[in-house]
Amino acid sequence: MLDLIVGKVGPVFLTILCGFLLVYLKILSREGIPSLAKIAMNAFIPAMLFQTLSQSDISAHFDLRLWGSYYTGVLLNFALVFFVARAWLKARTDEAAITAVGGVFSNIVLLGIPLVQAVYGEEGLVPLLIVLSIHPLTLLGLTILIIEGANSGDGHWLPKVMRSVLRVVKNPIIIAIVLGVLASLSGLRMPEMVDGTLERFKTAGPTIALLLVGAGLYGQSVRGNLSASLVCTVAKMFIQPVLVFSVGYFIFGLPPLWLTIVTLVAALPSGANVAIVAGSYNVCIDRSSTTILITTIVSMITLPLLVLYAGPQ
Repeated sequence: MLDLIVGKVGPVFLTILCGFLLVYLKILSREGIPSLAKIAMNAFIPAMLFQTLSQSDISAHFDLRLWGSYYTGVLLNFALVFFVARAWLKARTDEAAITAVGGVFSNIVLLGIPLVQAVYGEEGLVPLLIVLSIHPLTLLGLTILIIEGANSGDGHWLPKVMRSVLRVVKNPIIIAIVLGVLASLSGLRMPEMVDGTLERFKTAGPTIALLLVGAGLYGQSVRGNLSASLVCTVAKMFIQPVLVFSVGYFIFGLPPLWLTIVTLVAALPSGANVAIVAGSYNVCIDRSSTTILITTIVSMITLPLLVLYAGPQ
């Protein structure tokens, strides 16, 4: 079991540390992080997702129980955090929605994919990508719907919601997933030169993603409503994995590897999209950044323990 942590999980978090040190030692400037992130999110990671899915037998792996297990647990957690924010934190509806998405939205792309690939390989990556395929649309779409509904007294909120959802759908990562699934189902294979290029991008993608996680931690501080951030942290890092595991195990009867994957995804720290949505509506910006910071730090302890407990599949 110790070999699993040292040989597979350890390098993941050591790479995150390297990203932090790159900025700390001024090898990578903080101003340069957005440019690196843009390259990763628009080129390396979409190429990796397309390559992985197009070369997998999606028809053999796709199972609605994956969505049912994960999103039933996550939406229950969303409702829990939303009502706690409204009742206990006395938050407005839009503030409660941002708080809730901070307590449920997982950093699948930058941390989940590299971690699952390192520990469980391609076999674990396919169910993760099936979960990811509707992750932004479901959770960000729900959050945007609540915020726009609360803020639009004129009743013209639906066009705003549709524009926001369209931006999510046009994300290169979502497009790569859709194209990868279509290529797999149709049996399409890329020319050798294109395939070789995508393989290089696929290899680089997880490393760059982990470096970005570490680089993003540098210079961050705890600010905003700490009580709200702690509520999100408890919900995200502890309650959500228990809910997803319970639904997957007791209701849907997922096989062991799939159950491990959805639980691990549920236990990931909050993703940067939480701060992006908060910033776009100018609601709970500091709170969202603090939630991402705290959950990421906590995950450095909880994720290795979870992988150690689950063991090799």
